[in-house]
Amino acid sequence: MIDGKYLQGIRTLESLCKTASKLSIATSGREVSTSREAYGSHIFGKICVTGIAILKLLPKSTFYFAPNGLEIWDISSVSALSRSLIDSYNIFYYLIIEKVDKDELEFRFILWKLHSECERLKMLEFIGSTSNALDDIKQNIEYLRKELKNNKFYQKLDFKKQRFWGSAEKGVFLTNTKISESAGIKPNYYKATYKYLSQYVHTYAFSISQLAIFRAGDAESLNRLETIVEYCIVYLCFSIRDFLKVFPDQSSNIPSEIIKTIEDWEYIMRNIFSDPSGAIPVR
Repeated sequence: MIDGKYLQGIRTLESLCKTASKLSIATSGREVSTSREAYGSHIFGKICVTGIAILKLLPKSTFYFAPNGLEIWDISSVSALSRSLIDSYNIFYYLIIEKVDKDELEFRFILWKLHSECERLKMLEFIGSTSNALDDIKQNIEYLRKELKNNKFYQKLDFKKQRFWGSAEKGVFLTNTKISESAGIKPNYYKATYKYLSQYVHTYAFSISQLAIFRAGDAESLNRLETIVEYCIVYLCFSIRDFLKVFPDQSSNIPSEIIKTIEDWEYIMRNIFSDPSGAIPVR
């Protein structure tokens, strides 16, 4: 029997996904004046479709389909997609939402693009590509490295940090923990969530031990899915909240129940570890 709390979570997640999708569609194709608006629209769109993909795997969701009546509860795929949703939100907040000065914002975008081009080049070199595109990518990398070195924020870094970030081994200047804290999500909540979902992504021993006892229709298995549904609800709430900062004219299109859900989870994230018992705070 499906638990009522799980069903409530599924309906909330569906409402959030539908609201996010409507926001994405409503702002699609409009003229934008900043990189934040342009990239923010695309990253938010990724968050929307990832949320829908998750719903397609969750039993009793209206998006769920059991072929020939065969119930398949795929916690591994749900976990992998949920981690992807969290990654997308972190980048969304870091690049699009967080308030930083002009020089640092420029630095973040240059570094992000430079890292992407370096990774693209590595992938093509790994397969022994002889495409003419290689020269274009190398030229773009050279151009972005010059842009990075000319950036005023980069120039204020000490030599060791300049050398590290100039290598573009990483494309994000902040840790996800720092991003979470700035976004209003308790760092330990992020760490616990990400650690749990990563067990399934990397096929660690913990995940296999869980899969060995995981059964469709089982109450304990449902509890594990219910936990992941909560993770998705939190990050979709924050995604919608922040998307409205980019496109504030869409605020009037948000149903009152969605606004309350977002406010409730903002409150919970502010107070989640204030109770020594570990209980989720109730307003």
